[in-house]
Amino acid sequence: MLWMIHIGVDIVLYLCEKEHVEGGMIFQLLEDLTEMSTMRNCEDIFGYIESKQDILGKPELFARGKLVMLRTCNQLLRRLSKANDVVFCGRIIMFLAHFFPLSERSAVNIKGVFNTSNETKYETQAPEGISIDFNFYKTLWSLQEYFCNPPSLINAPGKWHKFTSGLMIVLNTFEAQPLSDEEGNAHNLEDDAATFNIKYLTSSKLMGLELKDPSFRRHVLVQSLILFDYLKAPGKSEKELPSEAMEEEIKTSEERVKKLLEMTPPKGKDFLCSIEHILERERNWVWWKRDGCPPFEKQPVEKKPVQGGTKKRRPRWRLGNKELSQLWKWADQYPNALTDTQRVCTPSITDYWKPLAEDMDESAGIEAEYHHKNNRVYCWKGLRFSARQDLEGFSRFTEHGIEGVVPLELLPDDVRARYQAKPGERTKRAKKEETKISAQQAEENQIATAASEMDNEGGRADPEASVAPIDTDTRIATVTISQEETPTPEDNQKQSSDTDIAQEAGQMEAETGMIDGETDADVDLDAVG
Repeated sequence: MLWMIHIGVDIVLYLCEKEHVEGGMIFQLLEDLTEMSTMRNCEDIFGYIESKQDILGKPELFARGKLVMLRTCNQLLRRLSKANDVVFCGRIIMFLAHFFPLSERSAVNIKGVFNTSNETKYETQAPEGISIDFNFYKTLWSLQEYFCNPPSLINAPGKWHKFTSGLMIVLNTFEAQPLSDEEGNAHNLEDDAATFNIKYLTSSKLMGLELKDPSFRRHVLVQSLILFDYLKAPGKSEKELPSEAMEEEIKTSEERVKKLLEMTPPKGKDFLCSIEHILERERNWVWWKRDGCPPFEKQPVEKKPVQGGTKKRRPRWRLGNKELSQLWKWADQYPNALTDTQRVCTPSITDYWKPLAEDMDESAGIEAEYHHKNNRVYCWKGLRFSARQDLEGFSRFTEHGIEGVVPLELLPDDVRARYQAKPGERTKRAKKEETKISAQQAEENQIATAASEMDNEGGRADPEASVAPIDTDTRIATVTISQEETPTPEDNQKQSSDTDIAQEAGQMEAETGMIDGETDADVDLDAVG
């Protein structure tokens, strides 16, 4: 029978999702099914609702049926027993919390009203043959009156004094009768969770057993922390704030309660940490409600186009750039960084360029925006390593960019062919070097020719050569210029710089010849004398 209902509901849900029928029909159908079904069948129907939560929560369906779904869940909660159907009630409340947005005001207790109808009835007269302290029994259960209605303690000194007196008696009893680890482990809380009830029995005959139950003690202590947290809640008016004496008593009592929770086995410290975390989140919810329940959903910010004349302001760093600022912060975190023996570690060329070689492999499928060539610091360091260790790869930077510096043995065959030079081709650098070498050889040949000419002329010179050095200099300069090749019109522009260098060298050689001529002339005069 149930599988037929599921098929029918699936059909209606599909039609609503495809907008063939009105979107609120599926919610109306689920409400009718829950009203006409027994509680056992309602649990199966609600399981179907939980499985289709993502589809039912779509905007086109949620807007038309959220009120119907809220009414359906509230009707189920009224029909369920709060004592026997605790798990089913919890499932419904958790579903509503996930189905409706956080800012839904229908699910928020804005005023912070407490459920004062939850009364705890207990015995007021001691039965015959009881073996426990009946006054302690009445004191313990009388605290529930204040736990269910904490606002009644504000501006009521009499009630506050009565509450603190009763709480001190309970705390003193818990401290005088601590639980051992064996007693704490004897009660398996995980097994008790399957048969957990929302309230404990108040019979005086069970008082001795309940005092030995760690779960019972934790319930009383956690209720005390919740009450203290409410009294200290922020954002209250001056009339609702506790007095200074009241604050001191709250602080002292809270410390004792936390210490008892920590001492209660099993895993007392972990349990206390969890409770403190839950209370901290509760304080955040209190602030949120008192701020008017602002929505959590934020609209996406539209990116405004940047005007042509405006420039984006660069972030200002304390030490000039991001890297230096981070280095300054790291100095405090790593004070022994400079003295570390492994601080200086220069990688090899192949290891350093391996990430970029993997990026260049098209079979790897790495997107261009994630390539290492876009990292300026990485490229700058790589060029420094290549300039020191791989000049051949460094020379390919002028033609192929940073990818040409990568060692060829790291590249795949198809990528290597792009950057590997062909036998018949010569790079621009090689051509420039050959041109420079040929120009230097031509200059050396011209200087050697001029020097030989001057030596021949100097051997035939008479003693008057030393008297007329200007004529000798002019003659040598003329011979030097005559030895140079006359540039053709085609090579005039290319050889202009070489001609100037040759002329300067010829003048220097002429001066040298003049000195040599004077020396030879002096030698001849001495021989004649």
